[in-house]
Amino acid sequence: MSAFKVEPILRSLHAKFGPMVTLRVGTRTAIFVADRTLAHEALIQSSAVYADRPPAGATIRVISSNQHNITSSSYGPTWRLLRRNLTAEILHPSRVKSYTHARNWVLQILQNRFESQAKAGRPICAMEHFQHAMFCLLVLMCFGDKLDEDQIKRIKEVQRQMIVNFGKFNILNFWPRVTKILLRNRWKELFFLRKCQDDVLISLIRARKKAKEERVNKSKEDKKDYEDEYVLSYVDTLLALELPEEKRKLKEEEMVTNLIWKFEWKAVDGDGVDLSEKEEFTIVMKNPLQTHVCPRLK
Repeated sequence: MSAFKVEPILRSLHAKFGPMVTLRVGTRTAIFVADRTLAHEALIQSSAVYADRPPAGATIRVISSNQHNITSSSYGPTWRLLRRNLTAEILHPSRVKSYTHARNWVLQILQNRFESQAKAGRPICAMEHFQHAMFCLLVLMCFGDKLDEDQIKRIKEVQRQMIVNFGKFNILNFWPRVTKILLRNRWKELFFLRKCQDDVLISLIRARKKAKEERVNKSKEDKKDYEDEYVLSYVDTLLALELPEEKRKLKEEEMVTNLIWKFEWKAVDGDGVDLSEKEEFTIVMKNPLQTHVCPRLK
């Protein structure tokens, strides 16, 4: 159900039951507050009580290594550490310049893909290629290395499999003790997909850790030359973290859950330019435009 359909329903419920309405949405309880005084009391005056995430479902705990990532961790020292690490070390504007050669590499990938399809005389779905290029950039930001096409495809595939199939695992959150018996094959599938992620990404984490250790052991002269191609990666920062509450480093599988994921989008087939629209948070084209690149004659 879209946000456009939910709002009138909530308005009618508030009119009937008052400014605070509690609804069961899937496996979670959602509270909708329509009064500014109540909202201020809950979110400001009693923020320490209410400003936290609801308990994670059983499947989320599997995916997030028991809530050891930014998107699922309870608001506290661990969450603040992970958030500060990402925003200050990787996404801070001061890091933009250090990714110059990475952007050039990604731009070359994009250009090569355009030229390849143009030479073959096939229509080009620009969105697909831009998404691939951005995924390559995110992979480099995560691991600090220019991975080859096969490695990037493997990362993309394990992520796509988890995202595409994750919806069918929601039922496992209803009475997990029961579903582990009645739906044990589906639980096995979830653990298998999670293991596939670890198998692909942990090897890259270990390779980066080894490269970092070798770099530290280099002499100052060699280190200076090495710095020209060195990019601080997200994995580098995760390797250096120590969890404040548990007094330990992140485990490898916990690092996997903290890496930046990319969602797989599919282009809509069609030859014509379709200018029909659909309502979202902004007005977007209902069917993405596909383009055909050809040499300019004049």
